[in-house]
Amino acid sequence: MEAEQTLELDNLFATIQDPYPVYTYLRENEPVRWNPMFYCFMLTKYDDVNMVFSDHKRFSSDVWSDAAESLGFTGEDEASVSLKQIVPFLAYNLQGMDPPGHTRQRTLMMKTFTPRMIEMFRPSVQKLVDELIDQGLAQGSMDLVADLAYPLPSNVILDLLGIPRSGRLYIKASAEAINEFVATVLFSGPSVWPRLARIFADVKAYLKGLIAERRKDPGEDLLTKMVQVEEHGDMLSEDEIVNATNFLLFAGHETTANLIAVGMYYLMQYAEQMAQLRADPAKIPAAVEELLRYVSPVHTLARRTMEEVTMRGVTIPKGSSIYLLVGAANRDPEKFPDPEKLDINRPPTRSLGFGYGIHYCIGAALARMESQVTFETIIKRLPDMHMTVDRPEFRPNYSLRGLTSLPVAFG
Repeated sequence: MEAEQTLELDNLFATIQDPYPVYTYLRENEPVRWNPMFYCFMLTKYDDVNMVFSDHKRFSSDVWSDAAESLGFTGEDEASVSLKQIVPFLAYNLQGMDPPGHTRQRTLMMKTFTPRMIEMFRPSVQKLVDELIDQGLAQGSMDLVADLAYPLPSNVILDLLGIPRSGRLYIKASAEAINEFVATVLFSGPSVWPRLARIFADVKAYLKGLIAERRKDPGEDLLTKMVQVEEHGDMLSEDEIVNATNFLLFAGHETTANLIAVGMYYLMQYAEQMAQLRADPAKIPAAVEELLRYVSPVHTLARRTMEEVTMRGVTIPKGSSIYLLVGAANRDPEKFPDPEKLDINRPPTRSLGFGYGIHYCIGAALARMESQVTFETIIKRLPDMHMTVDRPEFRPNYSLRGLTSLPVAFG
């Protein structure tokens, strides 16, 4: 077909700036497609992605724990040792584990990461948003990514955990290392692994120091609660707290930053939608849900088949890698009529922006609250905000699709 010749169907890096024509083609023609470049099967239909999210017995979230074996790096050479140091940061967290380990850790985490604790942070979030906007107003312009979307959730999760703001350097370094490893592991080879391993070693040492402090001098923060949490005599180990904390630091700011920045980018292209929000701020929670669908801050997630599976006539062997293209599923016209249109008045329909099933995002309530406060404050305080570039660039990350920058001015 002519479309197949002109569209990059397998090179996910080539579609980052605008993946939606490829998504439309795949949904309509190859909803289950083997990708020889990434050695995976790609799913683009809402029902298929939702089914995989719902079935953790046939579709495992543990795609990293045996990375050393599957990549053939099991020796004592520098590359193998480095890979073994990197893998725990990806494999042993809520997103990368299966039951029973996942069930145990999530049960303990949910005792600390409560909706009540999150809601108590709303005044702090409001104060921080106002401070960041004040800085932009004083200058007459700002980069919504660097000056608001990233510092807001990263500072909030630091405060929630009780980690000093100086710890942002560790968040940034760890997040960049995770993004680099995940995006390039199939392409860059082991030459970068020693550098990434050193970054994770520094993060681990820093977090272990904080954990030791909390054991001696407990506070009211989330890190203290993870140190103290207990269920039937079971507690989180030090390594589990390190991995869980690093995961919260990464996921707690990366996805929210994408939702805020990319969400505002799209909202500024729909003037009538912005006008509705200014006239009726009560629509903002619904707008956040629609942006969660439209933006899909987590664009791609991976699973592995635990048995042979046949989907839409395609046989997927046991042990195969599956890429769930959430950004495609969230624009499936069979689930969302006129899906390419941003519509804050869309009837409520569950999107897959926070996943589904046992791996539903543990920080969903926090991300929603931060986004609601940010959008409401921007709409109220910056009625004449406008972009100063025609088309901003998206970062070279097909999994977490976010902008490199979003320059805006006021007046």
